[in-house]
Amino acid sequence: MILLFFIGELPNMYTLVLILHFIVCVLLILLVLLQSGKGSAAGIFGASGADNLFASPTAFNAVNKFTAILAAVLMSTSIILTIASNKKSSESVLDSVKIPAPTAPAQAGK
Repeated sequence: MILLFFIGELPNMYTLVLILHFIVCVLLILLVLLQSGKGSAAGIFGASGADNLFASPTAFNAVNKFTAILAAVLMSTSIILTIASNKKSSESVLDSVKIPAPTAPAQAGK
């Protein structure tokens, strides 16, 4: 919570969290692409679905743990950036729009 107070005040902190968010996004995409699927060995090397049905599930290894940690960091930085961007600007874009004064309607028949 202390971090949320300083993020709205310091523009460099906002940039730091934004860069961290970008790096975590790229790492999370790469880690998800590197992980093998549940039935990735089936079909190509002759393993059938029935063999995999009774096989023990894969262990929760370090890649899965790191993926879960990165997902939590991504959600945290998303929330922090949302709160910080709401603190940063308190005016709407529509506040700067100039509405022209209404003109008198044209008279019929002229």
